Amino acid sequence: MKLSCFFSALLASLCLMTFGCSHGARPGGVTVSLVDFRPTEASLLESRGTLTLRYTNENISALGFYGSRHKLYLNGKYVGLAVSDQPFGIPPLNTTTQEVTVNLENLALVRQLVSVSESQQVSYRIESVLFQTIYEDKYEIKTTAEGMLDLRGLSAPAR
Repeated sequence: MKLSCFFSALLASLCLMTFGCSHGARPGGVTVSLVDFRPTEASLLESRGTLTLRYTNENISALGFYGSRHKLYLNGKYVGLAVSDQPFGIPPLNTTTQEVTVNLENLALVRQLVSVSESQQVSYRIESVLFQTIYEDKYEIKTTAEGMLDLRGLSAPAR
């Protein structure tokens, strides 16, 4: 009887250790914030801008990503979508920056912001998805950040 309980406990422990070791925890503690926004081109059919993003890694391990997607909102209104297939890494307990191109879908709002940019800050929200592969498992790390963006000195996009 005692031997049976011992083997049952041993088997349960081995199962837990095997499961725990083979399925590592997904990283958390990654934030994305908007450092700068510049409209770069505006035309009748397509308008673009450049976002400078700061990635912060609050983990004690380095993180690598193979791409990202970002939805940008200014003053609560959707402005556009940025996607990047450029891989990047973030050292442990550190930050890194990256410039990505955003396709502007609300050019009227951007033009309005540029016209009053000499004296105004705008609120932003950025909803990001960071794509990561660990061994053969694919992960999507989702994060949302809000803040204020200083538009003084922002120039109108080139035509």
